Amino acid sequence: MPTVFEDFVAVPGVCEVAYTPPRAGAPTLLVELPHGATRTADYEATRARLTGTLPDNLEAFFYVNTDIGTPESAQWLSETLAAEGYGALILRCLVPRTFIDCNRVVLGAPAGAVVDGLTPAFPAYIEEPADQALLAELHASYHALTERAYRRLCGAGGLALQLHSYAPRSVGIDRIDGEIVTALRRAYEPAVYETWPERPAVDLICADGEGTMWASPELVGAVRAAYAAINVDARENATYKLHPATMGYQYARAYPGQVLCVELNRGLLAEPFVPFGESPISPANVERMTRPLAVALSQALARQVR
Repeated sequence: MPTVFEDFVAVPGVCEVAYTPPRAGAPTLLVELPHGATRTADYEATRARLTGTLPDNLEAFFYVNTDIGTPESAQWLSETLAAEGYGALILRCLVPRTFIDCNRVVLGAPAGAVVDGLTPAFPAYIEEPADQALLAELHASYHALTERAYRRLCGAGGLALQLHSYAPRSVGIDRIDGEIVTALRRAYEPAVYETWPERPAVDLICADGEGTMWASPELVGAVRAAYAAINVDARENATYKLHPATMGYQYARAYPGQVLCVELNRGLLAEPFVPFGESPISPANVERMTRPLAVALSQALARQVR
């Protein structure tokens, strides 16, 4: 199922695009990184466009709540699949979720409220109407490109991977407002931090709250088996479920059996994980945590060729 993506180009300040073409007749995998704004420069570039007053030291929230390691994992995955002749289209969102979450449905979303463990589309501290309008425009621009990629690839029967990373523990925060940095620092005090539930090494977000499976059960099983082979704990919907408030759910529901959402534990990608600063990403950790995905996805892509 050859699919060409050379017409997908980067949108400055919104999305980076990397395309590795497949060999003739081989499929291409779509890799979406909706929380791909992991660099300090990504934060600073968007912050510079906003005019409203924001909480002091908001960068601390950015560092603790960004999906570090996912761009490196996506790059490793694409290079590995390319060696087998498969293509990869990587869409890396450049808009930090500190300002607007590009994995959330914006319309009707309550500002600041954490619902079912999910942070909101808009934090409550984005109060300036002009900033809200700009961020909504960036969100729409990102999804204009992303929706076209899903339609082009998954609409033709292809596969997509939504790749995320999450903090090692589920930290209890009820609201994202002007006190978020203070609340997070309190939650990360050692004695308090140890009370929060640990998260698995890998979580496959593949079913919704009603128990409907939107990912391919065969692919989910293959991914879990590949991680089990290296003694890494991979579970299903242990931390989150596919939620209607997320854009990931919207795409998974639009293309049942063709989209897989994966959360990788940041503590197993970074060396070490630094909650309130830049975490150095270990290439060896990236390879270890991404290789099982490559194994399972390569098998799934091979079935498309038949």
